[in-house]
Amino acid sequence: MLDLQNIFNKFMNSQKYSLFFVGICLFFSSFGQIKNYKDYFIPPLKIEQYLAGNFGEPRSRHFHTGLDYRTYSDGKEVVSIADGYVSRIIVSPWGYGMALYINHPNGYTSLYAHLSEFVPEIEHFVERIQYNNKTFAIDTVLKSDMFDFKRGETIAYSGNTGFSEGPHLHFEIRETKTEYPVNPLESVYHVKDDKAPEVSKVIVYPLSNKSRINGSNYKKSFNTKKESLGKYSINSNIFVGGPIALGVAYVDRMTGTTNRYGAKTVKLFINNELIYHSEIEKLDFDKQRCKNSVFDYDYYLNNKLHVQKLFVEPNNDLKIFQYVVNNGTFHVPDGERKSIRIEIIDYCGNKSNVSFNLVGNDVCFSEMEGENNKLSWNESHILVEDMCRVEIDSAVLFFDQEIAFEKVNESKYSPVYKIGEENIPVKRDFIISFYIPDEYLYLSNKMFIVREREGKYRYISPIYSQKYISASSSYFGKFYLWIDTIPPVIKPVNISANRNMSNREYIELEIEDNFSGIYDYNMYINDTWVLAKYDPRKKRLRYYFDKNMPQADLYKMKLIVTDNVNNIVETVIDFKY
Repeated sequence: MLDLQNIFNKFMNSQKYSLFFVGICLFFSSFGQIKNYKDYFIPPLKIEQYLAGNFGEPRSRHFHTGLDYRTYSDGKEVVSIADGYVSRIIVSPWGYGMALYINHPNGYTSLYAHLSEFVPEIEHFVERIQYNNKTFAIDTVLKSDMFDFKRGETIAYSGNTGFSEGPHLHFEIRETKTEYPVNPLESVYHVKDDKAPEVSKVIVYPLSNKSRINGSNYKKSFNTKKESLGKYSINSNIFVGGPIALGVAYVDRMTGTTNRYGAKTVKLFINNELIYHSEIEKLDFDKQRCKNSVFDYDYYLNNKLHVQKLFVEPNNDLKIFQYVVNNGTFHVPDGERKSIRIEIIDYCGNKSNVSFNLVGNDVCFSEMEGENNKLSWNESHILVEDMCRVEIDSAVLFFDQEIAFEKVNESKYSPVYKIGEENIPVKRDFIISFYIPDEYLYLSNKMFIVREREGKYRYISPIYSQKYISASSSYFGKFYLWIDTIPPVIKPVNISANRNMSNREYIELEIEDNFSGIYDYNMYINDTWVLAKYDPRKKRLRYYFDKNMPQADLYKMKLIVTDNVNNIVETVIDFKY
Protein backbone atom coordinates (compact mmCIF):
# COMPACT_ATOMS: atom_id res chain seq x y z
CA MET A 1 0.00 0.00 0.00
CA LEU A 2 1.17 3.50 -0.75
CA ASP A 3 2.79 5.45 2.09
CA LEU A 4 0.39 8.41 2.59
CA GLN A 5 1.38 10.68 5.45
CA ASN A 6 -1.15 12.01 7.94
CA ILE A 7 -0.71 15.56 6.76
CA PHE A 8 -1.46 14.47 3.19
CA ASN A 9 -4.64 12.75 4.38
CA LYS A 10 -5.68 16.00 6.04
CA PHE A 11 -5.01 17.83 2.81
CA MET A 12 -7.13 15.38 0.85
CA ASN A 13 -9.96 15.68 3.38
CA SER A 14 -9.81 19.47 3.23
CA GLN A 15 -10.25 19.29 -0.53
CA LYS A 16 -13.36 17.11 -0.11
CA TYR A 17 -11.76 14.33 -2.12
CA SER A 18 -12.64 11.87 0.62
CA LEU A 19 -16.26 12.04 -0.43
CA PHE A 20 -15.51 10.17 -3.61
CA PHE A 21 -13.51 6.97 -4.22
CA VAL A 22 -11.14 7.33 -1.21
CA GLY A 23 -9.04 4.24 -0.77
CA ILE A 24 -11.79 1.90 -1.96
CA CYS A 25 -12.42 -0.38 -4.87
CA LEU A 26 -15.56 0.36 -6.87
CA PHE A 27 -16.87 -2.01 -9.46
CA PHE A 28 -19.96 -1.03 -11.43
CA SER A 29 -21.48 -4.37 -12.34
CA SER A 30 -24.48 -2.68 -13.93
CA PHE A 31 -22.10 -1.10 -16.41
CA GLY A 32 -20.63 -4.38 -17.61
CA GLN A 33 -20.05 -5.44 -21.17
CA ILE A 34 -22.89 -6.19 -23.58
CA LYS A 35 -23.65 -9.88 -23.80
CA ASN A 36 -22.11 -11.85 -26.65
CA TYR A 37 -24.49 -11.44 -29.57
CA LYS A 38 -22.16 -12.17 -32.49
CA ASP A 39 -24.66 -14.66 -33.89
CA TYR A 40 -27.72 -12.51 -33.10
CA PHE A 41 -26.78 -9.12 -34.60
CA ILE A 42 -25.46 -8.59 -38.12
CA PRO A 43 -23.63 -5.50 -39.45
CA PRO A 44 -25.87 -2.51 -40.29
CA LEU A 45 -24.50 -2.04 -43.83
CA LYS A 46 -24.26 -4.38 -46.80
CA ILE A 47 -20.94 -2.88 -47.88
CA GLU A 48 -17.56 -3.74 -46.34
CA GLN A 49 -17.26 -2.18 -42.89
CA TYR A 50 -14.66 0.52 -42.15
CA LEU A 51 -14.81 2.59 -38.98
CA ALA A 52 -14.37 6.36 -39.02
CA GLY A 53 -15.13 6.59 -35.29
CA ASN A 54 -15.37 4.10 -32.45
CA PHE A 55 -17.36 3.76 -29.25
CA GLY A 56 -16.18 5.83 -26.28
CA GLU A 57 -13.96 8.05 -28.41
CA PRO A 58 -13.50 11.50 -26.78
CA ARG A 59 -15.13 14.31 -28.72
CA SER A 60 -15.34 18.03 -27.89
CA ARG A 61 -17.75 17.75 -24.93
CA HIS A 62 -18.84 14.13 -24.88
CA PHE A 63 -17.87 10.54 -25.51
CA HIS A 64 -18.90 9.08 -28.86
CA THR A 65 -21.85 6.80 -28.18
CA GLY A 66 -21.63 4.52 -31.18
CA LEU A 67 -19.71 3.46 -34.27
CA ASP A 68 -19.25 5.66 -37.35
CA TYR A 69 -19.13 3.58 -40.53
CA ARG A 70 -17.58 5.07 -43.65
CA THR A 71 -19.92 5.12 -46.66
CA TYR A 72 -17.98 7.57 -48.91
CA SER A 73 -21.27 8.67 -50.53
CA ASP A 74 -24.99 8.79 -49.76
CA GLY A 75 -27.46 6.06 -50.61
CA LYS A 76 -25.86 2.90 -49.20
CA GLU A 77 -28.39 0.33 -47.99
CA VAL A 78 -28.86 0.30 -44.20
CA VAL A 79 -30.33 -2.91 -42.77
CA SER A 80 -31.90 -3.94 -39.48
CA ILE A 81 -29.27 -5.80 -37.45
CA ALA A 82 -31.93 -8.19 -36.06
CA ASP A 83 -35.69 -8.75 -36.03
CA GLY A 84 -37.49 -5.81 -34.45
CA TYR A 85 -39.89 -2.91 -34.82
CA VAL A 86 -39.35 0.81 -35.43
CA SER A 87 -39.86 2.47 -32.04
CA ARG A 88 -38.84 6.05 -32.84
CA ILE A 89 -38.23 8.28 -35.85
CA ILE A 90 -36.33 11.57 -35.83
CA VAL A 91 -36.02 14.15 -38.60
CA SER A 92 -34.03 17.28 -37.73
CA PRO A 93 -31.65 19.80 -39.31
CA TRP A 94 -29.42 19.22 -36.29
CA GLY A 95 -28.00 16.33 -34.25
CA TYR A 96 -28.70 12.90 -35.72
CA GLY A 97 -30.46 14.40 -38.76
CA MET A 98 -32.70 11.61 -40.09
CA ALA A 99 -32.62 8.65 -37.69
CA LEU A 100 -34.41 5.37 -36.95
CA TYR A 101 -34.60 3.40 -33.69
CA ILE A 102 -35.44 -0.31 -33.79
CA ASN A 103 -36.34 -2.27 -30.64
CA HIS A 104 -35.27 -5.91 -30.56
CA PRO A 105 -36.74 -8.76 -28.46
CA ASN A 106 -33.47 -9.31 -26.57
CA GLY A 107 -33.71 -5.99 -24.68
CA TYR A 108 -31.55 -3.85 -26.97
CA THR A 109 -32.34 -1.00 -29.35
CA SER A 110 -30.35 -0.20 -32.48
CA LEU A 111 -30.02 3.38 -33.79
CA TYR A 112 -29.19 4.42 -37.35
CA ALA A 113 -28.44 8.13 -37.88
CA HIS A 114 -27.50 10.77 -40.51
CA LEU A 115 -29.67 8.92 -43.05
CA SER A 116 -30.56 10.38 -46.45
CA GLU A 117 -33.82 8.52 -46.95
CA PHE A 118 -36.11 5.97 -45.30
CA VAL A 119 -37.67 3.03 -47.12
CA PRO A 120 -40.90 4.11 -48.92
CA GLU A 121 -43.42 2.99 -46.28
CA ILE A 122 -41.61 4.96 -43.55
CA GLU A 123 -40.89 7.88 -45.88
CA HIS A 124 -44.64 8.25 -46.65
CA PHE A 125 -45.54 7.96 -42.97
CA VAL A 126 -43.03 10.66 -42.00
CA GLU A 127 -44.22 12.98 -44.77
CA ARG A 128 -47.83 12.69 -43.53
CA ILE A 129 -46.75 13.72 -40.03
CA GLN A 130 -44.72 16.63 -41.40
CA TYR A 131 -47.65 17.92 -43.46
CA ASN A 132 -50.16 17.38 -40.66
CA ASN A 133 -47.94 19.30 -38.21
CA LYS A 134 -46.65 21.75 -40.84
CA THR A 135 -43.08 21.22 -39.75
CA PHE A 136 -39.93 19.65 -41.19
CA ALA A 137 -38.51 18.53 -37.82
CA ILE A 138 -40.27 15.64 -36.09
CA ASP A 139 -39.53 13.28 -33.21
CA THR A 140 -42.17 10.59 -32.87
CA VAL A 141 -42.47 7.42 -30.80
CA LEU A 142 -44.24 4.50 -32.48
CA LYS A 143 -46.26 1.53 -31.32
CA SER A 144 -44.83 -1.93 -31.80
CA ASP A 145 -47.31 -2.95 -34.50
CA MET A 146 -46.54 -0.26 -37.09
CA PHE A 147 -43.25 -1.13 -38.81
CA ASP A 148 -41.72 -4.58 -38.34
CA PHE A 149 -38.46 -5.58 -39.98
CA LYS A 150 -36.64 -8.88 -40.22
CA ARG A 151 -32.92 -9.29 -39.70
CA GLY A 152 -31.12 -8.04 -42.81
CA GLU A 153 -34.07 -6.15 -44.31
CA THR A 154 -33.35 -2.70 -45.73
CA ILE A 155 -34.75 0.07 -43.52
CA ALA A 156 -33.09 3.23 -44.92
CA TYR A 157 -30.19 4.65 -46.90
CA SER A 158 -27.03 6.25 -45.56
CA GLY A 159 -26.52 9.98 -45.80
CA ASN A 160 -25.01 13.12 -44.33
CA THR A 161 -27.90 14.82 -42.52
CA GLY A 162 -27.80 16.67 -39.20
CA PHE A 163 -24.47 17.41 -37.52
CA SER A 164 -22.37 15.32 -39.87
CA GLU A 165 -19.01 16.15 -41.43
CA GLY A 166 -19.28 13.76 -44.35
CA PRO A 167 -21.25 10.76 -45.64
CA HIS A 168 -21.33 8.04 -42.99
CA LEU A 169 -23.62 5.94 -40.83
CA HIS A 170 -23.69 6.67 -37.12
CA PHE A 171 -24.78 3.41 -35.46
CA GLU A 172 -25.52 2.58 -31.83
CA ILE A 173 -26.72 -0.32 -29.73
CA ARG A 174 -28.52 0.77 -26.56
CA GLU A 175 -30.16 -0.96 -23.65
CA THR A 176 -33.85 -0.48 -24.37
CA LYS A 177 -34.81 -0.03 -20.70
CA THR A 178 -32.15 2.51 -19.70
CA GLU A 179 -31.31 3.94 -23.17
CA TYR A 180 -27.61 3.62 -22.25
CA PRO A 181 -25.39 3.15 -25.34
CA VAL A 182 -23.18 0.08 -24.98
CA ASN A 183 -19.91 -1.00 -26.58
CA PRO A 184 -20.66 -3.32 -29.53
CA LEU A 185 -17.01 -4.03 -30.37
CA GLU A 186 -15.54 -7.42 -29.38
CA SER A 187 -18.87 -8.92 -28.22
CA VAL A 188 -20.80 -8.16 -31.44
CA TYR A 189 -18.55 -6.78 -34.18
CA HIS A 190 -14.91 -7.31 -34.98
CA VAL A 191 -12.73 -4.82 -36.86
CA LYS A 192 -9.29 -5.45 -38.22
CA ASP A 193 -6.80 -3.74 -35.92
CA ASP A 194 -3.28 -4.76 -34.97
CA LYS A 195 -2.06 -1.29 -34.00
CA ALA A 196 -1.34 -0.52 -30.37
CA PRO A 197 -2.28 2.92 -28.95
CA GLU A 198 0.28 5.69 -29.45
CA VAL A 199 1.39 7.50 -26.28
CA SER A 200 2.81 10.99 -26.78
CA LYS A 201 2.94 12.71 -23.37
CA VAL A 202 2.62 12.25 -19.64
CA ILE A 203 1.30 15.16 -17.59
CA VAL A 204 2.05 15.66 -13.88
CA TYR A 205 -0.48 17.78 -11.96
CA PRO A 206 0.23 19.68 -8.72
CA LEU A 207 -2.76 19.40 -6.36
CA SER A 208 -1.85 22.15 -3.90
CA ASN A 209 -0.09 25.48 -3.94
CA LYS A 210 2.88 23.76 -2.27
CA SER A 211 3.14 20.86 -4.72
CA ARG A 212 6.17 20.85 -6.99
CA ILE A 213 7.06 19.17 -10.29
CA ASN A 214 10.74 19.64 -11.07
CA GLY A 215 10.58 22.73 -8.86
CA SER A 216 7.46 24.24 -10.48
CA ASN A 217 3.94 24.61 -9.07
CA TYR A 218 2.39 24.30 -12.56
CA LYS A 219 1.37 21.13 -14.35
CA LYS A 220 4.16 19.91 -16.59
CA SER A 221 4.17 17.70 -19.66
CA PHE A 222 6.88 15.17 -20.50
CA ASN A 223 7.31 13.72 -23.98
CA THR A 224 7.56 9.96 -24.25
CA LYS A 225 10.11 7.96 -26.20
CA LYS A 226 9.02 4.87 -28.15
CA GLU A 227 11.27 1.94 -27.22
CA SER A 228 9.51 -0.79 -29.21
CA LEU A 229 6.02 -1.81 -30.31
CA GLY A 230 3.66 -0.72 -27.52
CA LYS A 231 6.52 0.26 -25.20
CA TYR A 232 7.19 3.89 -24.22
CA SER A 233 9.36 5.54 -21.60
CA ILE A 234 10.49 8.85 -20.14
CA ASN A 235 14.25 8.68 -19.82
CA SER A 236 14.85 11.14 -16.99
CA ASN A 237 13.56 11.05 -13.43
CA ILE A 238 10.74 13.45 -12.55
CA PHE A 239 11.13 15.12 -9.15
CA VAL A 240 7.87 15.73 -7.31
CA GLY A 241 6.79 17.09 -3.95
CA GLY A 242 3.41 17.29 -2.28
CA PRO A 243 0.14 15.80 -3.51
CA ILE A 244 0.13 15.14 -7.25
CA ALA A 245 -1.74 13.25 -9.97
CA LEU A 246 -0.99 12.09 -13.50
CA GLY A 247 -2.46 12.33 -16.98
CA VAL A 248 -1.61 10.72 -20.30
CA ALA A 249 -2.01 11.84 -23.92
CA TYR A 250 -2.65 9.02 -26.38
CA VAL A 251 -4.47 8.15 -29.58
CA ASP A 252 -5.42 4.81 -31.05
CA ARG A 253 -5.34 3.93 -34.73
CA MET A 254 -6.66 0.98 -36.68
CA THR A 255 -5.17 -1.03 -39.52
CA GLY A 256 -5.60 0.60 -42.92
CA THR A 257 -6.60 4.08 -41.75
CA THR A 258 -5.04 7.21 -40.28
CA ASN A 259 -8.12 8.10 -38.21
CA ARG A 260 -7.66 8.80 -34.52
CA TYR A 261 -9.74 6.68 -32.12
CA GLY A 262 -10.27 6.35 -28.38
CA ALA A 263 -9.12 3.54 -26.08
CA LYS A 264 -11.22 1.20 -23.99
CA THR A 265 -9.09 0.72 -20.87
CA VAL A 266 -6.54 2.87 -19.03
CA LYS A 267 -4.69 1.76 -15.89
CA LEU A 268 -2.14 3.39 -13.60
CA PHE A 269 0.29 1.32 -11.53
CA ILE A 270 2.68 2.59 -8.84
CA ASN A 271 5.34 0.05 -7.88
CA ASN A 272 3.13 -2.51 -9.71
CA GLU A 273 0.16 -1.65 -7.50
CA LEU A 274 -2.99 -0.67 -9.38
CA ILE A 275 -4.39 2.69 -8.23
CA TYR A 276 -6.56 3.72 -11.21
CA HIS A 277 -8.57 1.74 -13.74
CA SER A 278 -11.09 3.20 -16.19
CA GLU A 279 -13.01 1.22 -18.77
CA ILE A 280 -15.62 2.52 -21.20
CA GLU A 281 -18.25 -0.15 -21.88
CA LYS A 282 -21.47 1.81 -21.34
CA LEU A 283 -22.40 5.50 -21.28
CA ASP A 284 -25.11 7.62 -19.68
CA PHE A 285 -26.32 10.62 -21.71
CA ASP A 286 -27.08 12.57 -18.51
CA LYS A 287 -23.41 12.40 -17.51
CA GLN A 288 -21.79 13.11 -20.87
CA ARG A 289 -20.28 16.43 -19.79
CA CYS A 290 -18.10 14.48 -17.38
CA LYS A 291 -15.96 13.83 -20.44
CA ASN A 292 -14.24 17.17 -19.81
CA SER A 293 -13.43 16.07 -16.28
CA VAL A 294 -12.03 12.74 -17.44
CA PHE A 295 -10.01 14.56 -20.12
CA ASP A 296 -8.14 17.78 -19.47
CA TYR A 297 -10.39 20.50 -20.92
CA ASP A 298 -7.63 23.11 -20.93
CA TYR A 299 -5.38 20.93 -23.10
CA TYR A 300 -8.22 20.21 -25.50
CA LEU A 301 -9.31 23.85 -25.73
CA ASN A 302 -5.88 25.34 -26.26
CA ASN A 303 -3.84 22.51 -27.79
CA LYS A 304 -6.50 20.26 -29.37
CA LEU A 305 -4.93 17.44 -27.40
CA HIS A 306 -6.89 14.83 -25.47
CA VAL A 307 -5.14 14.17 -22.15
CA GLN A 308 -6.86 11.63 -19.91
CA LYS A 309 -6.58 12.49 -16.23
CA LEU A 310 -5.65 9.42 -14.21
CA PHE A 311 -7.51 10.74 -11.18
CA VAL A 312 -11.18 11.35 -10.40
CA GLU A 313 -12.48 14.78 -9.49
CA PRO A 314 -15.09 14.92 -6.70
CA ASN A 315 -18.16 15.73 -8.80
CA ASN A 316 -17.35 13.33 -11.63
CA ASP A 317 -19.81 10.47 -11.20
CA LEU A 318 -19.37 8.95 -14.65
CA LYS A 319 -19.52 5.19 -14.24
CA ILE A 320 -16.36 4.20 -16.07
CA PHE A 321 -14.06 3.94 -13.03
CA GLN A 322 -13.59 0.27 -12.24
CA TYR A 323 -11.03 0.69 -9.46
CA VAL A 324 -9.60 3.82 -7.84
CA VAL A 325 -7.37 4.31 -4.78
CA ASN A 326 -7.45 7.77 -3.19
CA ASN A 327 -9.12 9.11 -6.35
CA GLY A 328 -5.88 8.36 -8.21
CA THR A 329 -4.00 11.08 -6.27
CA PHE A 330 -0.83 10.40 -4.28
CA HIS A 331 2.49 11.79 -3.13
CA VAL A 332 6.02 10.42 -3.14
CA PRO A 333 7.83 10.77 0.22
CA ASP A 334 11.05 12.75 0.22
CA GLY A 335 13.96 10.78 -1.24
CA GLU A 336 11.84 7.80 -2.31
CA ARG A 337 11.60 6.53 -5.87
CA LYS A 338 8.33 5.22 -7.32
CA SER A 339 8.15 3.28 -10.58
CA ILE A 340 5.16 4.34 -12.65
CA ARG A 341 3.48 2.34 -15.39
CA ILE A 342 0.49 3.49 -17.44
CA GLU A 343 -1.29 0.84 -19.47
CA ILE A 344 -3.64 1.65 -22.37
CA ILE A 345 -5.72 -1.02 -24.16
CA ASP A 346 -7.81 -0.45 -27.27
CA TYR A 347 -11.11 -2.13 -28.20
CA CYS A 348 -9.31 -4.92 -30.08
CA GLY A 349 -7.05 -5.78 -27.14
CA ASN A 350 -3.89 -4.07 -28.43
CA LYS A 351 -1.87 -2.76 -25.48
CA SER A 352 0.68 -0.02 -24.87
CA ASN A 353 2.67 0.83 -21.75
CA VAL A 354 4.61 3.91 -20.72
CA SER A 355 7.08 3.59 -17.83
CA PHE A 356 9.06 6.17 -15.85
CA ASN A 357 10.20 7.07 -12.34
CA LEU A 358 9.06 9.70 -9.86
CA VAL A 359 11.47 10.82 -7.15
CA GLY A 360 10.20 12.46 -3.96
CA ASN A 361 11.46 15.98 -3.30
CA ASP A 362 9.06 16.84 -0.51
CA VAL A 363 7.85 20.16 0.82
CA CYS A 364 6.61 21.26 4.21
CA PHE A 365 2.87 20.60 4.25
CA SER A 366 2.41 22.51 7.52
CA GLU A 367 3.13 25.76 5.65
CA MET A 368 0.46 25.24 3.02
CA GLU A 369 -1.42 28.45 2.41
CA GLY A 370 -5.20 28.59 2.59
CA GLU A 371 -7.32 28.54 -0.55
CA ASN A 372 -10.45 30.20 0.84
CA ASN A 373 -11.15 32.10 -2.38
CA LYS A 374 -12.28 28.92 -4.11
CA LEU A 375 -15.94 28.02 -4.54
CA SER A 376 -16.87 24.63 -3.13
CA TRP A 377 -18.02 22.18 -5.78
CA ASN A 378 -20.79 20.75 -3.55
CA GLU A 379 -22.36 24.07 -2.55
CA SER A 380 -24.51 26.63 -4.37
CA HIS A 381 -23.17 30.14 -4.93
CA ILE A 382 -24.63 33.50 -5.99
CA LEU A 383 -22.28 36.18 -7.33
CA VAL A 384 -23.49 39.75 -7.82
CA GLU A 385 -21.71 42.67 -9.48
CA ASP A 386 -23.62 45.84 -10.37
CA MET A 387 -25.79 44.89 -13.40
CA CYS A 388 -25.00 41.16 -13.42
CA ARG A 389 -25.92 38.18 -11.24
CA VAL A 390 -24.50 34.66 -11.54
CA GLU A 391 -26.02 31.52 -10.00
CA ILE A 392 -23.76 28.47 -9.72
CA ASP A 393 -25.42 25.52 -8.04
CA SER A 394 -23.82 22.39 -6.61
CA ALA A 395 -24.15 20.49 -9.90
CA VAL A 396 -21.94 22.87 -11.92
CA LEU A 397 -18.29 22.50 -10.81
CA PHE A 398 -16.25 19.30 -10.82
CA PHE A 399 -14.00 20.40 -7.93
CA ASP A 400 -13.30 23.41 -5.69
CA GLN A 401 -12.55 26.18 -8.12
CA GLU A 402 -11.68 29.86 -8.11
CA ILE A 403 -14.23 31.64 -10.33
CA ALA A 404 -13.28 35.11 -11.54
CA PHE A 405 -16.18 37.57 -11.66
CA GLU A 406 -15.38 41.10 -12.74
CA LYS A 407 -16.30 43.92 -15.07
CA VAL A 408 -13.64 44.03 -17.78
CA ASN A 409 -15.04 46.35 -20.44
CA GLU A 410 -18.07 48.24 -21.72
CA SER A 411 -20.35 47.34 -24.61
CA LYS A 412 -23.13 49.46 -26.06
CA TYR A 413 -25.95 48.03 -23.91
CA SER A 414 -24.16 46.78 -20.78
CA PRO A 415 -20.76 46.25 -19.20
CA VAL A 416 -18.77 43.19 -20.29
CA TYR A 417 -18.38 40.73 -17.42
CA LYS A 418 -15.78 38.03 -17.16
CA ILE A 419 -17.21 34.98 -15.42
CA GLY A 420 -14.70 32.23 -14.69
CA GLU A 421 -12.05 31.10 -17.16
CA GLU A 422 -12.84 29.60 -20.55
CA ASN A 423 -10.75 26.52 -19.77
CA ILE A 424 -12.92 25.51 -16.77
CA PRO A 425 -15.41 22.78 -17.76
CA VAL A 426 -18.90 22.68 -16.28
CA LYS A 427 -21.05 19.67 -15.50
CA ARG A 428 -24.35 21.58 -15.66
CA ASP A 429 -25.36 25.01 -16.94
CA PHE A 430 -25.13 28.01 -14.67
CA ILE A 431 -27.48 31.02 -14.80
CA ILE A 432 -26.49 34.56 -15.83
CA SER A 433 -28.87 37.49 -15.35
CA PHE A 434 -28.48 41.07 -16.59
CA TYR A 435 -30.39 44.15 -15.47
CA ILE A 436 -31.74 46.01 -18.52
CA PRO A 437 -30.98 49.75 -18.36
CA ASP A 438 -34.12 51.87 -18.46
CA GLU A 439 -33.10 53.56 -21.70
CA TYR A 440 -33.09 50.19 -23.50
CA LEU A 441 -36.29 48.69 -22.09
CA TYR A 442 -38.09 49.45 -25.35
CA LEU A 443 -35.64 47.04 -27.06
CA SER A 444 -35.96 44.27 -24.49
CA ASN A 445 -37.83 41.92 -26.85
CA LYS A 446 -34.83 42.09 -29.24
CA MET A 447 -32.22 41.83 -26.50
CA PHE A 448 -30.25 38.79 -25.40
CA ILE A 449 -27.04 37.75 -23.64
CA VAL A 450 -24.01 37.09 -25.81
CA ARG A 451 -20.83 35.15 -25.02
CA GLU A 452 -17.61 36.29 -26.65
CA ARG A 453 -14.54 34.17 -27.37
CA GLU A 454 -11.62 35.05 -29.63
CA GLY A 455 -13.64 37.69 -31.44
CA LYS A 456 -16.56 35.37 -32.09
CA TYR A 457 -20.00 35.93 -30.62
CA ARG A 458 -22.57 33.37 -29.56
CA TYR A 459 -26.24 34.10 -29.01
CA ILE A 460 -27.65 32.56 -25.81
CA SER A 461 -31.39 31.98 -25.70
CA PRO A 462 -32.87 34.53 -23.25
CA ILE A 463 -35.51 34.26 -20.54
CA TYR A 464 -37.29 37.59 -19.95
CA SER A 465 -38.47 38.71 -16.51
CA GLN A 466 -39.56 42.33 -16.05
CA LYS A 467 -36.34 44.36 -16.14
CA TYR A 468 -34.03 41.34 -16.29
CA ILE A 469 -32.78 38.97 -18.95
CA SER A 470 -31.47 35.58 -17.86
CA ALA A 471 -29.81 32.76 -19.76
CA SER A 472 -28.27 29.35 -19.12
CA SER A 473 -24.66 28.92 -20.17
CA SER A 474 -22.58 25.77 -20.44
CA TYR A 475 -19.35 27.76 -20.83
CA PHE A 476 -17.52 30.33 -18.75
CA GLY A 477 -16.13 33.41 -20.47
CA LYS A 478 -17.09 37.01 -21.27
CA PHE A 479 -20.77 38.02 -21.39
CA TYR A 480 -22.79 41.14 -22.14
CA LEU A 481 -26.13 42.35 -23.52
CA TRP A 482 -26.74 42.85 -27.21
CA ILE A 483 -29.67 43.32 -29.57
CA ASP A 484 -30.70 41.96 -32.96
CA THR A 485 -33.14 44.10 -34.97
CA ILE A 486 -32.07 42.86 -38.41
CA PRO A 487 -34.30 40.20 -40.03
CA PRO A 488 -32.87 37.14 -41.77
CA VAL A 489 -31.83 37.29 -45.42
CA ILE A 490 -33.43 35.20 -48.18
CA LYS A 491 -31.53 34.67 -51.46
CA PRO A 492 -33.15 32.70 -54.31
CA VAL A 493 -30.80 30.05 -55.74
CA ASN A 494 -32.61 28.38 -58.63
CA ILE A 495 -35.86 30.34 -58.80
CA SER A 496 -36.61 33.81 -60.17
CA ALA A 497 -39.64 35.83 -61.22
CA ASN A 498 -41.81 34.03 -63.80
CA ARG A 499 -39.26 31.28 -64.30
CA ASN A 500 -40.51 27.96 -65.67
CA MET A 501 -39.61 25.38 -63.00
CA SER A 502 -41.14 22.34 -64.73
CA ASN A 503 -37.72 20.94 -65.59
CA ARG A 504 -36.53 21.26 -61.96
CA GLU A 505 -36.85 18.77 -59.09
CA TYR A 506 -37.01 21.40 -56.40
CA ILE A 507 -37.07 25.05 -55.39
CA GLU A 508 -33.91 26.11 -53.57
CA LEU A 509 -33.21 29.25 -51.56
CA GLU A 510 -30.47 30.36 -49.20
CA ILE A 511 -31.54 31.61 -45.77
CA GLU A 512 -29.19 33.22 -43.28
CA ASP A 513 -29.36 35.33 -40.12
CA ASN A 514 -26.66 37.76 -39.02
CA PHE A 515 -26.73 37.05 -35.27
CA SER A 516 -29.44 35.30 -33.24
CA GLY A 517 -29.95 32.53 -35.81
CA ILE A 518 -32.83 30.97 -37.74
CA TYR A 519 -35.72 29.95 -35.51
CA ASP A 520 -38.48 29.01 -37.96
CA TYR A 521 -39.45 29.07 -41.63
CA ASN A 522 -42.59 28.31 -43.63
CA MET A 523 -43.01 27.98 -47.37
CA TYR A 524 -46.31 28.27 -49.20
CA ILE A 525 -47.28 27.57 -52.82
CA ASN A 526 -50.44 29.48 -53.71
CA ASP A 527 -51.09 29.85 -49.96
CA THR A 528 -50.78 26.08 -49.36
CA TRP A 529 -48.07 25.05 -46.87
CA VAL A 530 -45.42 22.78 -48.42
CA LEU A 531 -42.57 20.81 -46.90
CA ALA A 532 -39.23 22.61 -47.24
CA LYS A 533 -36.11 20.86 -45.96
CA TYR A 534 -33.41 22.90 -44.23
CA ASP A 535 -29.67 22.21 -44.26
CA PRO A 536 -28.08 24.69 -41.78
CA ARG A 537 -24.52 23.78 -42.80
CA LYS A 538 -25.14 24.94 -46.37
CA LYS A 539 -27.75 27.54 -45.31
CA ARG A 540 -30.00 26.04 -47.96
CA LEU A 541 -33.73 25.40 -48.01
CA ARG A 542 -35.25 23.04 -50.57
CA TYR A 543 -38.79 22.16 -51.50
CA TYR A 544 -39.01 19.04 -53.67
CA PHE A 545 -42.09 19.25 -55.88
CA ASP A 546 -44.60 16.69 -54.57
CA LYS A 547 -48.26 15.70 -54.75
CA ASN A 548 -49.14 18.24 -52.07
CA MET A 549 -48.44 21.18 -54.36
CA PRO A 550 -51.76 22.65 -55.60
CA GLN A 551 -52.48 22.50 -59.33
CA ALA A 552 -52.83 25.85 -61.10
CA ASP A 553 -51.89 27.78 -64.23
CA LEU A 554 -49.70 30.23 -62.32
CA TYR A 555 -47.83 29.75 -59.07
CA LYS A 556 -46.75 31.99 -56.23
CA MET A 557 -44.05 30.85 -53.79
CA LYS A 558 -44.05 32.65 -50.44
CA LEU A 559 -41.33 32.06 -47.85
CA ILE A 560 -41.48 33.46 -44.30
CA VAL A 561 -38.37 33.19 -42.13
CA THR A 562 -38.14 34.15 -38.44
CA ASP A 563 -35.02 34.52 -36.30
CA ASN A 564 -34.67 33.79 -32.58
CA VAL A 565 -35.78 37.27 -31.48
CA ASN A 566 -38.78 37.32 -33.82
CA ASN A 567 -37.39 39.43 -36.65
CA ILE A 568 -39.34 38.32 -39.73
CA VAL A 569 -38.62 38.47 -43.46
CA GLU A 570 -40.95 37.44 -46.28
CA THR A 571 -40.22 36.78 -49.96
CA VAL A 572 -42.79 36.17 -52.72
CA ILE A 573 -41.81 34.89 -56.18
CA ASP A 574 -44.19 34.06 -59.05
CA PHE A 575 -43.18 31.08 -61.19
CA LYS A 576 -44.50 28.66 -63.78
CA TYR A 577 -44.65 24.89 -63.59
